Amino acid sequence: MKKLLLMIFLAGSVAFAQAQTQKALKTPEQKAKHMTEALNKKLALSADQSAKVSAILTKSATQMDSLKANRSTDRKANMQSRKAIMANTDASLKTVLTTEQQTTYVGLKASFKDRMHGKRGGHKAVAPEQKAQRMSKVLQQKLTLSQEQYAKVNTILLKRATQMDSLKANRSKTDRKANHESRKAIMTQTDADLKTVLTADQQKTYTELKAQLKERMKNRRAAKAPTAG
Repeated sequence: MKKLLLMIFLAGSVAFAQAQTQKALKTPEQKAKHMTEALNKKLALSADQSAKVSAILTKSATQMDSLKANRSTDRKANMQSRKAIMANTDASLKTVLTTEQQTTYVGLKASFKDRMHGKRGGHKAVAPEQKAQRMSKVLQQKLTLSQEQYAKVNTILLKRATQMDSLKANRSKTDRKANHESRKAIMTQTDADLKTVLTADQQKTYTELKAQLKERMKNRRAAKAPTAG
Protein backbone atom coordinates (compact mmCIF):
# COMPACT_ATOMS: atom_id res chain seq x y z
CA MET A 1 0.00 0.00 0.00
CA LYS A 2 2.84 2.37 0.88
CA LYS A 3 4.54 1.63 -2.44
CA LEU A 4 1.29 2.37 -4.30
CA LEU A 5 0.85 5.71 -2.52
CA LEU A 6 4.48 6.58 -3.25
CA MET A 7 4.02 5.80 -6.94
CA ILE A 8 0.86 7.95 -7.09
CA PHE A 9 2.68 10.81 -5.36
CA LEU A 10 5.65 10.58 -7.72
CA ALA A 11 3.39 10.42 -10.77
CA GLY A 12 1.55 13.52 -9.57
CA SER A 13 4.81 15.35 -8.93
CA VAL A 14 6.11 14.53 -12.40
CA ALA A 15 2.86 15.68 -14.02
CA PHE A 16 2.96 18.96 -12.08
CA ALA A 17 6.59 19.53 -13.01
CA GLN A 18 5.82 18.88 -16.67
CA ALA A 19 2.91 21.33 -16.57
CA GLN A 20 5.12 23.98 -15.00
CA THR A 21 7.85 23.35 -17.57
CA GLN A 22 5.37 23.63 -20.46
CA LYS A 23 4.06 26.88 -19.00
CA ALA A 24 7.57 28.27 -18.63
CA LEU A 25 8.58 27.16 -22.13
CA LYS A 26 6.04 29.26 -23.99
CA THR A 27 7.66 30.67 -27.09
CA PRO A 28 7.89 34.43 -27.67
CA GLU A 29 5.31 33.98 -30.45
CA GLN A 30 2.85 32.32 -28.04
CA LYS A 31 3.36 35.01 -25.43
CA ALA A 32 2.91 37.74 -28.06
CA LYS A 33 -0.23 36.05 -29.42
CA HIS A 34 -1.80 35.91 -25.95
CA MET A 35 -1.03 39.59 -25.26
CA THR A 36 -2.15 40.69 -28.73
CA GLU A 37 -5.49 38.93 -28.25
CA ALA A 38 -5.95 40.75 -24.94
CA LEU A 39 -5.19 44.13 -26.56
CA ASN A 40 -7.49 43.31 -29.48
CA LYS A 41 -10.31 42.92 -26.99
CA LYS A 42 -9.46 45.98 -24.89
CA LEU A 43 -8.47 48.42 -27.67
CA ALA A 44 -10.59 47.19 -30.61
CA LEU A 45 -7.55 46.98 -32.89
CA SER A 46 -7.95 46.91 -36.65
CA ALA A 47 -6.48 43.94 -38.58
CA ASP A 48 -3.52 46.08 -39.66
CA GLN A 49 -2.93 47.30 -36.09
CA SER A 50 -3.20 43.77 -34.72
CA ALA A 51 -0.50 42.51 -37.11
CA LYS A 52 1.84 45.37 -36.20
CA VAL A 53 1.17 44.99 -32.47
CA SER A 54 1.86 41.24 -32.70
CA ALA A 55 5.23 41.92 -34.39
CA ILE A 56 6.18 44.47 -31.71
CA LEU A 57 5.20 42.16 -28.84
CA THR A 58 6.99 39.18 -30.44
CA LYS A 59 10.17 41.27 -30.61
CA SER A 60 9.69 42.33 -26.98
CA ALA A 61 9.06 38.76 -25.77
CA THR A 62 12.11 37.52 -27.68
CA GLN A 63 14.30 40.19 -26.08
CA MET A 64 12.91 39.40 -22.63
CA ASP A 65 13.64 35.69 -23.08
CA SER A 66 17.17 36.50 -24.23
CA LEU A 67 17.67 38.76 -21.24
CA LYS A 68 16.42 36.04 -18.90
CA ALA A 69 18.72 33.44 -20.46
CA ASN A 70 21.75 35.73 -20.30
CA ARG A 71 21.00 37.79 -17.26
CA SER A 72 23.83 39.28 -15.30
CA THR A 73 24.57 38.80 -11.63
CA ASP A 74 24.04 42.55 -11.37
CA ARG A 75 20.33 42.83 -10.52
CA LYS A 76 20.32 46.57 -11.10
CA ALA A 77 21.72 46.10 -14.61
CA ASN A 78 19.09 43.44 -15.33
CA MET A 79 16.35 45.79 -14.17
CA GLN A 80 17.67 48.61 -16.36
CA SER A 81 17.79 46.30 -19.38
CA ARG A 82 14.24 45.15 -18.71
CA LYS A 83 13.03 48.74 -18.39
CA ALA A 84 14.75 49.66 -21.66
CA ILE A 85 12.97 46.84 -23.51
CA MET A 86 9.60 47.88 -22.08
CA ALA A 87 10.22 51.54 -22.92
CA ASN A 88 11.09 50.65 -26.52
CA THR A 89 7.99 48.46 -26.74
CA ASP A 90 5.77 51.28 -25.50
CA ALA A 91 7.37 53.71 -27.96
CA SER A 92 6.78 51.29 -30.84
CA LEU A 93 3.15 50.69 -29.81
CA LYS A 94 2.58 54.44 -29.62
CA THR A 95 3.29 54.69 -33.37
CA VAL A 96 0.55 52.13 -34.08
CA LEU A 97 -2.23 53.10 -31.62
CA THR A 98 -4.62 56.02 -31.93
CA THR A 99 -4.58 58.71 -29.23
CA GLU A 100 -7.65 57.17 -27.56
CA GLN A 101 -6.21 53.66 -27.73
CA GLN A 102 -2.94 54.93 -26.29
CA THR A 103 -4.80 56.48 -23.35
CA THR A 104 -6.61 53.21 -22.71
CA TYR A 105 -3.37 51.24 -23.02
CA VAL A 106 -1.62 53.45 -20.46
CA GLY A 107 -4.60 52.98 -18.14
CA LEU A 108 -4.45 49.22 -18.57
CA LYS A 109 -0.75 49.25 -17.69
CA ALA A 110 -1.48 51.34 -14.61
CA SER A 111 -4.26 48.95 -13.55
CA PHE A 112 -1.96 45.96 -14.00
CA LYS A 113 0.72 47.72 -11.96
CA ASP A 114 -1.80 48.46 -9.21
CA ARG A 115 -3.02 44.85 -9.20
CA MET A 116 0.54 43.58 -8.89
CA HIS A 117 1.16 46.05 -6.08
CA GLY A 118 -2.09 44.95 -4.45
CA LYS A 119 -1.05 41.30 -4.56
CA ARG A 120 2.24 42.15 -2.88
CA GLY A 121 0.66 44.48 -0.34
CA GLY A 122 -2.51 42.51 0.31
CA HIS A 123 -4.81 45.09 -1.31
CA LYS A 124 -7.12 44.34 -4.21
CA ALA A 125 -6.88 46.91 -7.01
CA VAL A 126 -9.97 47.82 -9.02
CA ALA A 127 -9.75 48.00 -12.81
CA PRO A 128 -11.10 51.08 -14.69
CA GLU A 129 -13.87 48.92 -16.17
CA GLN A 130 -15.04 47.92 -12.69
CA LYS A 131 -14.89 51.49 -11.39
CA ALA A 132 -16.89 52.76 -14.38
CA GLN A 133 -19.49 50.01 -14.13
CA ARG A 134 -19.96 50.58 -10.40
CA MET A 135 -20.45 54.33 -10.83
CA SER A 136 -22.67 53.86 -13.89
CA LYS A 137 -24.99 51.59 -11.91
CA VAL A 138 -25.21 54.19 -9.14
CA LEU A 139 -26.13 56.91 -11.64
CA GLN A 140 -28.58 54.60 -13.39
CA GLN A 141 -30.40 54.14 -10.09
CA LYS A 142 -30.21 57.78 -8.99
CA LEU A 143 -30.98 59.38 -12.37
CA THR A 144 -33.20 56.67 -13.90
CA LEU A 145 -31.05 56.39 -16.99
CA SER A 146 -32.34 54.72 -20.13
CA GLN A 147 -30.34 51.81 -21.55
CA GLU A 148 -28.90 54.08 -24.23
CA GLN A 149 -27.93 56.68 -21.64
CA TYR A 150 -26.40 54.00 -19.42
CA ALA A 151 -24.18 52.76 -22.26
CA LYS A 152 -22.99 56.29 -23.06
CA VAL A 153 -22.43 57.17 -19.40
CA ASN A 154 -20.43 53.97 -18.87
CA THR A 155 -18.19 54.84 -21.83
CA ILE A 156 -17.60 58.34 -20.44
CA LEU A 157 -16.83 57.05 -16.95
CA LEU A 158 -14.53 54.35 -18.31
CA LYS A 159 -12.55 57.04 -20.12
CA ARG A 160 -12.34 59.05 -16.88
CA ALA A 161 -11.27 56.04 -14.78
CA THR A 162 -8.61 55.13 -17.34
CA GLN A 163 -7.27 58.70 -17.42
CA MET A 164 -7.26 58.88 -13.62
CA ASP A 165 -5.31 55.63 -13.38
CA SER A 166 -2.86 56.93 -15.98
CA LEU A 167 -2.48 60.17 -14.02
CA LYS A 168 -1.90 58.24 -10.82
CA ALA A 169 0.76 56.07 -12.45
CA ASN A 170 2.58 59.03 -14.00
CA ARG A 171 1.91 61.78 -11.48
CA SER A 172 4.61 64.25 -10.60
CA LYS A 173 6.28 63.51 -7.29
CA THR A 174 7.22 67.14 -6.75
CA ASP A 175 4.50 69.28 -8.32
CA ARG A 176 1.28 68.60 -6.38
CA LYS A 177 -0.39 71.63 -7.95
CA ALA A 178 0.14 70.23 -11.45
CA ASN A 179 -1.33 66.89 -10.36
CA HIS A 180 -4.36 68.66 -8.91
CA GLU A 181 -4.88 70.71 -12.07
CA SER A 182 -4.68 67.60 -14.24
CA ARG A 183 -7.24 65.86 -12.05
CA LYS A 184 -9.57 68.86 -12.23
CA ALA A 185 -9.25 68.95 -16.03
CA ILE A 186 -10.29 65.29 -16.28
CA MET A 187 -13.28 65.86 -13.99
CA THR A 188 -14.35 68.99 -15.90
CA GLN A 189 -14.20 67.13 -19.21
CA THR A 190 -16.21 64.25 -17.73
CA ASP A 191 -18.93 66.62 -16.52
CA ALA A 192 -19.05 68.26 -19.97
CA ASP A 193 -19.39 64.84 -21.64
CA LEU A 194 -22.12 63.75 -19.23
CA LYS A 195 -24.02 66.99 -19.85
CA THR A 196 -24.47 65.98 -23.50
CA VAL A 197 -26.15 62.73 -22.39
CA LEU A 198 -28.32 63.76 -19.43
CA THR A 199 -31.64 65.58 -19.51
CA ALA A 200 -32.01 68.91 -17.69
CA ASP A 201 -33.63 67.22 -14.66
CA GLN A 202 -31.00 64.48 -14.58
CA GLN A 203 -28.24 67.09 -14.83
CA LYS A 204 -29.72 68.96 -11.86
CA THR A 205 -29.85 65.76 -9.79
CA TYR A 206 -26.31 64.86 -10.83
CA THR A 207 -25.04 68.28 -9.70
CA GLU A 208 -26.77 67.80 -6.34
CA LEU A 209 -25.23 64.34 -5.94
CA LYS A 210 -21.78 65.78 -6.62
CA ALA A 211 -22.34 68.50 -4.02
CA GLN A 212 -23.42 65.90 -1.44
CA LEU A 213 -20.38 63.75 -2.18
CA LYS A 214 -18.08 66.77 -1.88
CA GLU A 215 -19.61 67.63 1.49
CA ARG A 216 -19.19 64.06 2.77
CA MET A 217 -15.56 64.02 1.68
CA LYS A 218 -15.00 67.36 3.41
CA ASN A 219 -16.54 66.07 6.65
CA ARG A 220 -14.50 62.87 6.43
CA ARG A 221 -11.24 64.81 6.06
CA ALA A 222 -12.23 67.04 8.98
CA ALA A 223 -12.92 64.00 11.16
CA LYS A 224 -9.50 62.53 10.34
CA ALA A 225 -7.63 65.79 10.97
CA PRO A 226 -5.65 65.80 14.26
CA THR A 227 -7.01 68.05 16.98
CA ALA A 228 -4.92 70.55 18.91
CA GLY A 229 -3.84 69.59 22.43
